[in-house]
Amino acid sequence: MATAVVSGRVDERVRQRADAYIKAAGLTPADVIRVVWENIARTGEVPDEREAQGETPDAFEDFMAFRASLPKATWLADLTDEQMKDMIASRYG
Repeated sequence: MATAVVSGRVDERVRQRADAYIKAAGLTPADVIRVVWENIARTGEVPDEREAQGETPDAFEDFMAFRASLPKATWLADLTDEQMKDMIASRYG
């Protein structure tokens, strides 16, 4: 398996505090970075920077941003009353 070096910069005080917790957990910084990257690769979910900064994400704001990113569904708006009744009847009739 080929490997790659991943690096980044953090405040020195943050590094010192994190190093203490990482060491207490019996891990190395490389272990933590590997686990985070593997989790992102596996799930496709990137940690929310707002949570990392101690902020509470605004779920409504996140939902509205997601909603705005969706393609417009004009097929439903373009249905006639009769087509709407037929669709409902076919699903729940």
